[in-house]
Amino acid sequence: MKVIMLIFIFIVCPLDGIQANTHWMVTESGLIQPKVDSPFELDRPYDLLAFIDQETYWNEIIDIYNDLSKRQIIIDKLWNDVDKNTDIGLLVLADSNCLKAGQLKQLDWYVSYSDDGSSRNIPDYVYQVTRPLFTLDLHIPDCKKISSLIFSMSTFEHLESMIHRDNLTMLGEEHLPEKVAPIMTLDQFGNWVARILKKNNTSWLHYHMASMYWRVRGKAPKAIECSRRAIHYAPREYKDLALLGLGTILHVSRMTEDAVIVLNAAVDHNPNSYLNHFHIANAYAVLCDFNNTSRHLNDCLKLNPTFEIAIKHKHGANCLGNVWQKLIVVKVALNKLRDELVIYGQKEAQLLKLQASILKAMKLKEEHDYMSVVKNCEKMTELTGLDIKALKVRGDRNSLIKYFLDGPIYNDLWTDKTSLHVIEVAFSLQRLARHVDKHSSLASELMAQSDLLRSAEHRALKDLMPSSIPDIPSKENTEVKQETKIDKKASTIEEELDVFEVGVHLFPPTMKINRNAEDFDNDPDWPSKSFCKEHERNFPQNVEAIYPVFMPFENKGLMLGTLLTDKLGVPASEEHDLPWHPPTCPHDKVSAAFTQKRKSQLVGEVIRTDQLKQKLLEYAGNGNSDLVRHMHDAEIGHRIYSAVQKRLAPKWILYTLSSLYWRARDNNVNALHCLLTASKGVPIRYKDLVLISLASVCLEMGYFDEALTAAEEAFRLSLYEPATNFILAELNMLKKHRHTHLFHLKQVVRVDKEFLGGIAKNILYAWGCVLKQAIDLSDFDYGKSDVCTQLEPGVNMVCDRDGTNCHVTNVKCPSYMEKADKSVLVRLLELKDESIRQAHVDNMDEDLFDRIIKNMPRDRADFLGHQLNLDTMMITIANSLKGCGPKGCHTMQAEDMALQEEDCTYHHLQLGYWLHIVSFKQPFSDPNLR
Repeated sequence: MKVIMLIFIFIVCPLDGIQANTHWMVTESGLIQPKVDSPFELDRPYDLLAFIDQETYWNEIIDIYNDLSKRQIIIDKLWNDVDKNTDIGLLVLADSNCLKAGQLKQLDWYVSYSDDGSSRNIPDYVYQVTRPLFTLDLHIPDCKKISSLIFSMSTFEHLESMIHRDNLTMLGEEHLPEKVAPIMTLDQFGNWVARILKKNNTSWLHYHMASMYWRVRGKAPKAIECSRRAIHYAPREYKDLALLGLGTILHVSRMTEDAVIVLNAAVDHNPNSYLNHFHIANAYAVLCDFNNTSRHLNDCLKLNPTFEIAIKHKHGANCLGNVWQKLIVVKVALNKLRDELVIYGQKEAQLLKLQASILKAMKLKEEHDYMSVVKNCEKMTELTGLDIKALKVRGDRNSLIKYFLDGPIYNDLWTDKTSLHVIEVAFSLQRLARHVDKHSSLASELMAQSDLLRSAEHRALKDLMPSSIPDIPSKENTEVKQETKIDKKASTIEEELDVFEVGVHLFPPTMKINRNAEDFDNDPDWPSKSFCKEHERNFPQNVEAIYPVFMPFENKGLMLGTLLTDKLGVPASEEHDLPWHPPTCPHDKVSAAFTQKRKSQLVGEVIRTDQLKQKLLEYAGNGNSDLVRHMHDAEIGHRIYSAVQKRLAPKWILYTLSSLYWRARDNNVNALHCLLTASKGVPIRYKDLVLISLASVCLEMGYFDEALTAAEEAFRLSLYEPATNFILAELNMLKKHRHTHLFHLKQVVRVDKEFLGGIAKNILYAWGCVLKQAIDLSDFDYGKSDVCTQLEPGVNMVCDRDGTNCHVTNVKCPSYMEKADKSVLVRLLELKDESIRQAHVDNMDEDLFDRIIKNMPRDRADFLGHQLNLDTMMITIANSLKGCGPKGCHTMQAEDMALQEEDCTYHHLQLGYWLHIVSFKQPFSDPNLR
């Protein structure tokens, strides 16, 4: 019977439907169930270590998932607090103070009111107000010239703004003082108060009135000088008026922290003045101290209940105070959120690595891309029964939030913010919250999370199983391959360039230079002493400084036009959507290794100008920098980034534009990477555009030889470009090649007088005058009619590309026609006599040394007397000489007069000079001859 039953079972049940399971699991209820798809069914079942690791990975995944789930609850709660407290519309509508205040942005917290003493019932005869006479001889109340005032703590000289008061600026006030407004104009008011102060230079009231005159003029430093004297001379009962004037000046000059100190002193002197309370309330509001603002505004309204602007400011302060309290809560929540997101990101990265590792070791029936984060999460959700896929979606949203919190946009919200920016900060945070909620589903794309994790997973798996993991192409290699493909498609590059080649080449190699228009070309004795004296005020403080240089695209006929606006789909008047990415360039391995191994050479001071930032704004505003003056630097960077992503222009143009962005932000390392990448794909006819920026960046970083190589290559491409000649001038200045240095500076001025805003012209004039002073010493062994043939190639002569139109840079040659019996020392003395005979002595005082001769000790043994007289003579000479520059001869150091190796072209002359000096050493060192 049993046999018949078995036969019946085999007939009814098909054999192909029978399955066996090799892995079983115990459920939470204690049942033992088969596990069809088990993580312990390995691709290499004989590998015991892999089996043990698989169990470890499995347990760690479960623990990390549970930890992330708990952290996600905390993150969601914190983010909900941020979202709730940044809903500005709801906050404003729910606050009656906000509704009564009206437009919060229109509240002027820098408004000022002047008190000329009318509120104190000062008698009219004290003012001495008279109807002004009509006269052309008008005076101004320059308090600093009317009387002197020493340092005094009572006038708050110790405050930082008072120490640097000459740098303060303010907008002019609109109204004259009440006492004089009906009968005087502003000029007559100044003339009246100046005449009274000249008669009585201790009148505190008129010093106070003089300060009000300068406030109307908008001259903060002069107003402060008058207020200082008003405080000094004012009696105790009126001192608060002068203090109020000084505090108001500091406040409107944006020195609010110091203004609060002075205004507190005014309130202490007279707590019954409603203007004292009103102005200090405004100052506290700017500092976001809304509690003190409300307190002083309440005191102000108690003293003057009809002061309407104070009523409006009170409602505005209460409204902003409530918003500010919400923002403080938001800031605390965001700081906690940032800490949680850091830990969450670390745990999540660990989870994703473990997933890839465990799936790689499994024996999977279908082909699986274990490098795909999304597919890994789906598979692990299926294996574990945990919702890892949903956790990954929330993790991408968290990554987007962290991206903003770590970026410069978020940090700028809390930097040096005042009450004027409270609403702006709140609206920015509200936009941030809404943007994150709107784009959380696209977070993976926005953050490029999958690419980062893919490379991280690959490194981890490579360590685990080096033999079975193939190499994946790096981003840098991909960029190189793309550049190679682009090079192969030269026709495509030309088509892309056609869109931008609509301008005119400003400085072509065929242009003709007018060598008769400038003074230095026409006057053989240029520069004259009168010329140097006339232009001395425009000389740079440091003539050996380095200035950043950028060659504009339009110099080569390339017009970028609306590349960063309309072509991008975002006009300049609209703000680009968040998030904002900086325009990163592929890192050049050669430059990275070079900057790490090579020591930079000191090149001196680098002076930053606004030329780079101005040019960047012009490109961002379709040629009009004022159109985008409000635009944040980070937004401009993102516009360049978007143009790169959309390939709106040849890559070399966009990389060069990216380098300009980084240079404007003082990041030469990133700029160097962009320029080196751009130099690989730029057509030869535009290569000097990249080379000049590359040379300038290398020079700023101290890589002199590399800068010289790039500049010389650019010079061969275009001889007359002002940027090229200017960078060569800087390089030759550092090499002490003075004539070549001046030659290139003159070339710059010939083609573009206003290059770098006229800086190049002023540098040329300064160096011309400096070298003119040393011309006698430099000519002492040169013949006037000698023709030099032994010139240094590439330094002393410049030619066109075809070898024609060569110009010698006026290098004088050594004269070999001197008589053999004349020693170097004799020729020096002869030159000195000739120089004295030819010197202009119009400005020399003939009695200059009479006092020295008269005071000379008669006793030759009076060593101290002679030493004192010698020191007096040296001081007299130093004060009389005018050839040492604006700082005077007393600033000259010994090394300034020393001969440099580069200056000693003819060594036999130097050797002869020093031999003569050595021959006189012994007699002068003899103590008996002292």
